Amino acid sequence: MADTENSTPRAGDEVEVTIRSIAFGGDGVARHGNYVLFVPDVIPGETIIARISEVKRSYGRALPVKILHASPDRVEPACDVYGLCGGCQYQHVAYGRSLELKQRQVKEVMLRIGGLEIEGDFDTMRAAPDAYAYRNAISLHLRESEGTRRAGYFARDNRTFVPISHCPIASNEINEALPGIEAVVEGFEHPESIKSLIIKNAGDRRLVHPVYRKPIRFMPDERLSYRYKHINFHYGPKSFFQVNHTMIPVLIELARDGLAPDPGQMLLDLYAGVGLFSLALADKYGQVVGIEAGEEAVACFETNVAENGIGNVTVVRGRVEENLKAVHRETEGGAVSVLVDPPREGLKKNLIGFLKDAQIAKLVYVSCDPATLARDLKALGSAYSIRKITPLDMFPQTKHIETVTVMEKRH
Repeated sequence: MADTENSTPRAGDEVEVTIRSIAFGGDGVARHGNYVLFVPDVIPGETIIARISEVKRSYGRALPVKILHASPDRVEPACDVYGLCGGCQYQHVAYGRSLELKQRQVKEVMLRIGGLEIEGDFDTMRAAPDAYAYRNAISLHLRESEGTRRAGYFARDNRTFVPISHCPIASNEINEALPGIEAVVEGFEHPESIKSLIIKNAGDRRLVHPVYRKPIRFMPDERLSYRYKHINFHYGPKSFFQVNHTMIPVLIELARDGLAPDPGQMLLDLYAGVGLFSLALADKYGQVVGIEAGEEAVACFETNVAENGIGNVTVVRGRVEENLKAVHRETEGGAVSVLVDPPREGLKKNLIGFLKDAQIAKLVYVSCDPATLARDLKALGSAYSIRKITPLDMFPQTKHIETVTVMEKRH
């Protein structure tokens, strides 16, 4: 044990600390004197013995060695490699408590990064109906070990390979494929050049897509489909589509309620993917224009528009930043609302500038990263007021948090 609580610990020291909170990302926050420690796999209120693993000037990292006083919300993880695999951060926490922790983290990130006090504009986190077996898409890395090709994830250090034969958050259909995945790999051409696998399912239909090392490029033509009300959405192994199908209706309804569509308005759907929001909201708008750059996603988007017979949706192929101004000019001053669902990196500066200057009635921002969302909301703050932020637990057991933010142009 370290000699005093006021001394800066050294790597290898064991210290007794009490967990004060959980930071965004899942690590517990504790103090050893005035020194901040980040510790995984803990719950606020717990007292633990922690071994220091990394020491920096203003903070350090430690690993829990012994739980001296456990939280009543501590549960047994469902995964055999939990704590080693880097995929999940909350399997040791009762599901209801994990929702509370994530909701608090969104508020803290909004204040710390965005300078936003959102208490009055913050809605209760929407829980997922299934805390396990919900994920209908995973990506597995391949490694050779003693002459055998194994599939698995990376550990929390992003370097160590962790072989798996079962993933509790993946769907039953995906897990049924894992024990025989090595044989599946051998069935592809040039199996020695496959670096990873994408496995997806929709209902009982499953596809396995190999990702090759360069210069080999594999272009799949297989498609899966998801049905929302009367609309069929086709998507491929490389197309972005929500990995938790049970939460898609909640996501769409939040977007629809936030936009409060008027039949005479136009909706611009930016980073439209295969057209999930464009098609689901088309009956509420006079015209919808979806912009998407991904080759496979655009092809699926065009198929989805045609096969569903939706005549008021236009697909624009290309980057949002390069096409938005031209698309907006064609509105000729009519009422326009915008929905953005960008990648984890958030919005580009030139897009933020456009959104601030353009005549836009309402803006709904769907985000999978609270940190980049907070940054972007701060940048948009001079032109938009926040009406509501609603977090969704699209990814139970993991650190990831989806949010839907509703904004209106300031007058």
